[in-house]
Amino acid sequence: MTQLSIKNEMRAIDTKNRTWYDSLDDDDKTKYNKALWTQQRYVSSIKHDITDFEEHYLEWTNELVNVHYNTLRHHPQLQFQLMQVVGLGKSMFHQWIAPPKGVQQNKLTKIFSENFPHMNDDELAIFISGHTKEELEDTLADFGLDKKEIKKILK
Repeated sequence: MTQLSIKNEMRAIDTKNRTWYDSLDDDDKTKYNKALWTQQRYVSSIKHDITDFEEHYLEWTNELVNVHYNTLRHHPQLQFQLMQVVGLGKSMFHQWIAPPKGVQQNKLTKIFSENFPHMNDDELAIFISGHTKEELEDTLADFGLDKKEIKKILK
């Protein structure tokens, strides 16, 4: 059994340990899979004397791992493998960078994201903007929301 800790997880990513994810038991995989977004935040940020390394981790995490996150979040092992592509083969110090305050997903977007998991953020935005308020109300009612909730969401 592999113990979950940010240090072990980052070492497995940095050193490209291909067997680490498979060595997790089902409970650990479930816990790890729930923390993938946090994992990506850590992967993208390293502290190193060589600024090219820092830029590499940030750029490649954005290019390989963050792209299409809404689709890939349903494939945690693939996400882990993509994060390993970013690794340079040597353990690095990954520092936590908190997300900006006040960044929250719009309630309407969140509801549609949950009901249409195959759509990415851009597709959801296009879908929502392409419908009238009445059509969105009907769709939200189809999702099982009552009129009071719908009114609160669409205000």
